[in-house]
Amino acid sequence: MALTQLNARVAQELAAPVRAAAQHGRRAVQDYAADVLAADQAAAEGPEEPRRASASMHAAVADERWLASGQSEAGATSCGAAP
Repeated sequence: MALTQLNARVAQELAAPVRAAAQHGRRAVQDYAADVLAADQAAAEGPEEPRRASASMHAAVADERWLASGQSEAGATSCGAAP
């Protein structure tokens, strides 16, 4: 398999637990990150249930980031479950 390099900037608050998880698994950060990305892609391309779980996880992370940014919620759509 041919490899290519991706670069990403992440918040320090994310970098620390990612490094810790990689170290806990006795793996290089780049190998750990590549496996996390591969698992996410597999879930996104797989059966409906894993796709929904992956989409829900991504939406929750994006919602948390938005709320932490202090931006206005005027006119925003809720990421919560439909009634």
